[in-house]
Amino acid sequence: DLWHLERVIDAGDLVSGSTDRKIKREDFQKSERIKLFLTLETQTVEFHRFSGKLRVNGTITQGKPAELIELGSYHSLELEEGTSITIQKKDWKQYQIARLKKAQQATQDGVLVLCVLDDEFASFAVLKHFSLELKGNLSARKQGKQYKGEDGRENKYFQEMVEKTLEMKPDKIVFAGPGFTVENFSAYIKEKQSFDPRVKIFYDKTNSVGKTGLQELLKNDILEKIVNELQIIKETKMIEGVLERLGKSTGTVSIGIPAVKEAVEKGAVELVVASEKLLLEDKEKVEQLLLQTEKLGGEIHLVVSEHEAARQLDSLGGIAALLRYALHPAQ
Repeated sequence: DLWHLERVIDAGDLVSGSTDRKIKREDFQKSERIKLFLTLETQTVEFHRFSGKLRVNGTITQGKPAELIELGSYHSLELEEGTSITIQKKDWKQYQIARLKKAQQATQDGVLVLCVLDDEFASFAVLKHFSLELKGNLSARKQGKQYKGEDGRENKYFQEMVEKTLEMKPDKIVFAGPGFTVENFSAYIKEKQSFDPRVKIFYDKTNSVGKTGLQELLKNDILEKIVNELQIIKETKMIEGVLERLGKSTGTVSIGIPAVKEAVEKGAVELVVASEKLLLEDKEKVEQLLLQTEKLGGEIHLVVSEHEAARQLDSLGGIAALLRYALHPAQ
């Protein structure tokens, strides 16, 4: 939630919340920390991933108790999980509202763990609403391809996979990979009853393991059936649609700000896909394009995920539009 708020809060927004501040009263020789309720006019916003805290910096416009507040002075609100704040904007953009709604939905999706494996190697990730979070690898250390060794003992590799998966406290799991290892592993966990019955387990095929296998799994239909509302899957498919039209030279795709601007102004745009990275770098131009697209009946999608397809979009200039018809003859 804090990561999303960093992207939603803009300079000039009014953010209100509780904070502690050092105050030196006339009747005290030393300053003391007092609980205050402040409203700041935002200047900058910083999300610190490692501490998991969001810092909103700005000048004080209102506060309680009023006698302890110096209006116009600079202050920071440090937000963490469980903090309540109010955000006031002159104008809420539709893509900002859509982002908050999707983030709210994501909290109800539970933890989805992905594992791609073969008889030598397994890779783990947690699929979040806006990112694929890699969780490490596990080596079989040549313990054998069967889920039971020659002496009948449990295969240590499979047991370690179970333990690694359980560490992530999953609600849903997808195990996938090439060959028969996934089938052997399925038989193993059924026999050992390795997971709580409430955990939903799915199986699929991939041609690869490692990071490549995880990216391949994102494109498979099984994930869409499980979490068809997850943003990262939608974004991957949208960007693949852009690349497909480019590859076929249909003339119904525009790439980069100038070309997309022309398409929007001519009312030819069906969908604009823009990266958040570009929005942050050139906010005025990109935001104007998005708002104009909405006014003319086009759909917009802001790509905020951290994944391979998003990087492909950035390599194309960070913005693309799918068109209702070709503006220029295909080259």
